[in-house]
Amino acid sequence: MAGATQCTGADFCEEISGAIDTAFNRFYDGDPPSRRVYSTENFELLADMSPLTAGHLLLLPKKHYLSFAQVLTAYPGETEDLVQRIVEIYAETFRQPLVMEHGSGPGQDDHACITHAHLHLLPVDGDAVDDLLLRDGLAYQDLNSISELAQDPWPGASYFLRLFNGRCRVYLPTVQQKRQYLRSVAGAVLSIEDPEWDYAVVMRKDDLRSTMRMVEHWSARLSYVRSDPGA
Repeated sequence: MAGATQCTGADFCEEISGAIDTAFNRFYDGDPPSRRVYSTENFELLADMSPLTAGHLLLLPKKHYLSFAQVLTAYPGETEDLVQRIVEIYAETFRQPLVMEHGSGPGQDDHACITHAHLHLLPVDGDAVDDLLLRDGLAYQDLNSISELAQDPWPGASYFLRLFNGRCRVYLPTVQQKRQYLRSVAGAVLSIEDPEWDYAVVMRKDDLRSTMRMVEHWSARLSYVRSDPGA
């Protein structure tokens, strides 16, 4: 089973720990005061600091893992349940979300640009994303559910995850993919010109602020635990 790794200055870890001097605080200067949407003992749901569009959210573990394949080995039931509940409320607020991830492996060649595991949730057509990934010649494997990411080889591998309309698919990266590859693909579907999908090029602060207004009721709804009729 893959374990949490040591956090060495990753922005996510600093923000989750409650640090004041974070990139988010520097860029947004109190407007809004936080990008936290929902928090549990093991997870944070945040608005993306440099969103591609309104509704761009990130789900990440509080402990430091390189991929959600590793997260699922540690919190299998909790992860699946939380993702399902978020997807349901997301579809009501925005549209059926595309859930995607660039999962990093522990080796230097597999690490890519991801230092702390996070899922992207976007109001983007997952079928259109598939078309672009296939156009780029990426091989893939369909999974029965996201829970299968906990099985070998995924916790020790680099991969591109696509979850859309209940269908889970893992694409196999090649050496040709650039940094922020999945952001560039989602950006293309959103008709964002190259390189404006790059989080360091355009921040779209108004989209983050709009997102926070639209999800302000989520915390109470996600905190509600539905009773088990069979209990």
